[in-house]
Amino acid sequence: MDVLEALRERKTIRGFLDRKVPREIIREILADAHWAPSSSNQQPWRFHVVAGEALANLCESIGRARRERSTSYDPSKGNTIPAEFVERTKKLFKQIRPLIASLEGDNKAFIENGSFRFYGAPAVVFLTMHKSLPKSRYMDIGMSAQNLMLSAHGRGLGTCAIALTLYYADTINASLGIDAENNETLLCIALGYPNENFSVNKFRSGRDDIDGFITWSGF
Repeated sequence: MDVLEALRERKTIRGFLDRKVPREIIREILADAHWAPSSSNQQPWRFHVVAGEALANLCESIGRARRERSTSYDPSKGNTIPAEFVERTKKLFKQIRPLIASLEGDNKAFIENGSFRFYGAPAVVFLTMHKSLPKSRYMDIGMSAQNLMLSAHGRGLGTCAIALTLYYADTINASLGIDAENNETLLCIALGYPNENFSVNKFRSGRDDIDGFITWSGF
């Protein structure tokens, strides 16, 4: 697949087939993620891959944590971020609502319940970074995550980057044996074969006009 084609066609997948992703394919995808650029070639990312019984146990642990410490999806972060960003999320939900409604659900419940069970993906990759590194290295993690998702797309797999589950990072770290004293869990990516018949998977979010995001100097 052409890289420009992959950039334009990749989309978030929120429904997966009950089909195992072979370990060797996941390793190839992570090898592609490993080729992302990083400051001074420090390669700060670490990948923690979960599937099968371990993933089922993790979902159960997160479920228990939710019952003990309920949380709520709030893209406005308590109205602490500028309205322009919140409005884009509102636009997204307005567009996707009819597809979610066909599943007899609502946006908030679908996002919350889906995120905390990784939308039923057969494998999940957690990305962590050593806490001693500066926060500017988050950019490196993001570039690695993009490589991962593009590589998966090019191989016929789908992904969903999820941050909401990090409300229960302590539960995740304990379940996966991540050294939370020295490492920060930054993102998880659900990975699997897309269910093409799942209504929400037919949706692809748009983007605002690019000219509103560019400042030119010297042209």
